[in-house]
Amino acid sequence: MNRARRLAVGVILATIGAGSSAWALNQARLYGTITDENGKPVTDVKIEVLCPSVPSFHLNGSSDSQGEWAITIIDATRPYNYKFSKEGYQTQQQDLKIGIGANQRKDFQMLSEAEARKRGGGTAEQVPQELTPQEKAVIAFNEGAEASQMGDTATATQKMIEASTLDPTLTVAFSALANFLHLSKDEAGAAAAAEKALALDPRDARALRVAVEANTALGNKEKAKAASAVLAEVDPKSGAIDLFNQGVREYNAGTMPAALKLFEQSLAADPTYAKTHYMLGMCYISQGENAKAKEHLQSFVAAAAADDPDLATAKEMLSYLK
Repeated sequence: MNRARRLAVGVILATIGAGSSAWALNQARLYGTITDENGKPVTDVKIEVLCPSVPSFHLNGSSDSQGEWAITIIDATRPYNYKFSKEGYQTQQQDLKIGIGANQRKDFQMLSEAEARKRGGGTAEQVPQELTPQEKAVIAFNEGAEASQMGDTATATQKMIEASTLDPTLTVAFSALANFLHLSKDEAGAAAAAEKALALDPRDARALRVAVEANTALGNKEKAKAASAVLAEVDPKSGAIDLFNQGVREYNAGTMPAALKLFEQSLAADPTYAKTHYMLGMCYISQGENAKAKEHLQSFVAAAAADDPDLATAKEMLSYLK
């Protein structure tokens, strides 16, 4: 048992990704409903999307029988020009930049030419309207995302504060803000921002990861535990690593029953995470349950990478368990 306890000093907590790049995927979606001056759906509206910074880019779409439309943008880091046109109706055209990862709704009215003339607008293209606070929030969010990609966390943080202030319902802004504050070691701010994100979307994986790490650092064990439980459902692999980290803390503190329970939960969440087998083996050695220890250490040796720093120790321990 003493040998197992000494080996615990070398155990390092696994990384669950709260500090990793949040912008691996830049896709976003814009959708909505087009209606005329009488509130009736306008069908078969031609939708053209151009990207001023990429002249060759051209995306087309159309509204359906209910006037509903949707466009998915693969690279939401860029601004796009959206043009909506149909014979007999006033053309709508506007530059928009939606948030990375967003699924944003934009409904609008498309006047018939007769109604446009009646209102004094003729058939010319409609002048772009003043940006709403929500649209300004999206712009600030994207600016923050771009600052993050350039490694400027301070600017990214300020932009997320701006975005979340302009639109208090923009979950991704609070989630990103929580992540940046966590990176800056402002755990209280990170926990508060994560809590706001989770109030809007209780299953936001990034906010859950930050909630676990920030509340653990602050000593808010119950909040960390609650977030960890949801994270295990939403993102089993990240949840498994978080449970593993909690188990390591209990193991290093000498509370083996608690550590054992957490490692078992981690393995159930992600059976492919080899390191959990290693720690379960060490826990069972400390409990004197050598048969179970041998089983888990063998599983670890079979699945671990060749350069895993604990591989040699596992093989040595197996030699004593024969």
